[in-house]
Amino acid sequence: MGTETWNLAKMAKSGGALRSSRNVRENAGNAFYSVAEYIAQPAAMLLAAPFLVHRLGLAQCGIWMLVNTILGSMGILSTGFGDATVKYVSAYRGQKNDAGVERTIRATLTINTALGTLFGALVWAMAPFAVYHIFKIEPEFHAASIQAIRISAAILVLRSVESVFVSTLRAFERYGPPVMLNVFLRMIVVISAVVLAALGRGVVAIMAVTLFWSALIVVLQAVAARHVAGRFTAFPIFDKEALAEVFSFGCFSWLQALAGVGFTYADRFLVAAMLGTAPVAIYVLCVQVAQPIHGLAAAAFNFVFPHISSRHEAGEIDGPRRVFRLASLISLVLSVALALPLIVFGKPLLAFWMGKEVANEGHLVLALLAVAYALLALNAVPHYALLAFGRVRLITV
Repeated sequence: MGTETWNLAKMAKSGGALRSSRNVRENAGNAFYSVAEYIAQPAAMLLAAPFLVHRLGLAQCGIWMLVNTILGSMGILSTGFGDATVKYVSAYRGQKNDAGVERTIRATLTINTALGTLFGALVWAMAPFAVYHIFKIEPEFHAASIQAIRISAAILVLRSVESVFVSTLRAFERYGPPVMLNVFLRMIVVISAVVLAALGRGVVAIMAVTLFWSALIVVLQAVAARHVAGRFTAFPIFDKEALAEVFSFGCFSWLQALAGVGFTYADRFLVAAMLGTAPVAIYVLCVQVAQPIHGLAAAAFNFVFPHISSRHEAGEIDGPRRVFRLASLISLVLSVALALPLIVFGKPLLAFWMGKEVANEGHLVLALLAVAYALLALNAVPHYALLAFGRVRLITV
């Protein structure tokens, strides 16, 4: 009996080690996919920016970046319930409740579609006023700016829907499909911009092509989500209980998104309103260099949210703690390693990349941004862990 018990214990320990090893591999793979997704567009822009600035000019590049800022800020607000999708889909997945998974997906789809339509209509209606009265845009670019902003309103609705399918895949800890599609989208948008600029086309043509690619990606993300989560009905639902459940969590993450818009995008709007589109281009270029310090940490440790949430719902205690401690340590090392070169060598790096004009105007801004994003990066792992434990109200406060 003693030998049998010892063998059983050994088998259990071996099985636990195998599960642990599998978890490490899956988490490492998800982190890799998240980092690849994040760096795709900045890497493409690092290569394309000198050519685009030369062909389009700083003014039109600034308009394109301003339109993307509007799209990004409104996109955060219209997809602010994505955390609720990850939280409840991963929880129901841990409970093996397929009906709960589908109910959550459809409830979030209802809310995101409504938000995307609302903010898209707002962007569309406010475009002329913003161009003529808020931002300092050269008169010859007024008409093009209005058209570009209105195209971004349509893209906003598409991305609101897409975010539900992306969050569903992440809740199942399947980062590969959505990342590959998003990497393709970001790369093809930059490539399209380079081609159109080479042909003498401007920001309106670039945004129109972006709309086409965005529509295609929504369809492909929906197909990938149904393949992983089961053949759920990809239509909104008006079940009060399901909507209330998602809203009870998602409203707080939406408030965080609102604060994030102010933190992430308000500076760009202020630069555009006070100085014009050319300074926006220089400022955003510096942001794109420094932002990966935080963005890489946020992307690399995104898996912490669904992973800890699922294991917590399954009743585990020690495993989530180990994941948290290791991820926090790696996050600290990564942040310092990324920030130091930009603080010390910012000016020569900018001069090599974009020329002396951008380097002289932007190197101090780049150093300050590097410090700020390094501090912000340290928040990523605790943020995801608290979301996984359902402490969304604490995070919001």
